[in-house]
Amino acid sequence: MRKVFLFGIGLAASGAMAPDVFGAVSASAVVNYQPGSAPSNFQNSGAALGEPAGDTGFGALTPFNPPFQSSDIVIIGAGGSLTLQLSAPVFAGSGPELGVFVNNGIIDVSDTGTGIAGNPAATFSAFPQANVSVSFDGLLFVPIGTGPTVFDKPTNVYTDTQISNYFAPLGTMKADVAKPFLGDLSDFDGLDYAQMLTLLDDSAGGTWLDVSATGLPVVRFVRFDVPEGASSRMVVDAVTAIPEPGALSALLLVVGATCLRRR
Repeated sequence: MRKVFLFGIGLAASGAMAPDVFGAVSASAVVNYQPGSAPSNFQNSGAALGEPAGDTGFGALTPFNPPFQSSDIVIIGAGGSLTLQLSAPVFAGSGPELGVFVNNGIIDVSDTGTGIAGNPAATFSAFPQANVSVSFDGLLFVPIGTGPTVFDKPTNVYTDTQISNYFAPLGTMKADVAKPFLGDLSDFDGLDYAQMLTLLDDSAGGTWLDVSATGLPVVRFVRFDVPEGASSRMVVDAVTAIPEPGALSALLLVVGATCLRRR
């Protein structure tokens, strides 16, 4: 009984809800947003919540057709920051745990708009960049890496659509937003859309981050900071992850021990 009571106290203190530890994780709440120099029409921080939307407003979201509407992406300009709470705790493991989806669009060099990347693959705009840090309680944040992270990977939502005349209709089978994509942008060099789907192997793509180097066993919050005076900006469509099996038991131990030390 005491362990359960302490667990409840720990979650209340961190502002967290009881975790859904068995499903895919996504950002569920905006804790803080400072737009910095972001354009005023792309300051809808709620656009970063949930999973990437498959419908861009101009067909399916593919590596050649990234999200572009203010309802789907939020921009963090120089001097700005965005802090998101995840829908469940994410445990440090042996590989990447957090997937960040942005607005990279690969230029289609085909003659008829069927979706073929150049060699090397090039994108419509500069890659989003930000200093990324994570936290368990939303108070103490630990940086991932020592400098800005460059988010250079594209996103793909459906695995059963095709591109014709620069347009892909919505599909019915969705890619896995909780499956890390471990490739590089250069892996897309010269590929057509069908080959990209094979490369992604059912993953929705995105840039995946490893939180284990922070020393935190569990994270529940992620923050993106763009330094004052930076020439770059950060664009967020979604942040996803998947909890480790047995996450609830592990979280009970972590939070219970924390509360006991405080007592």
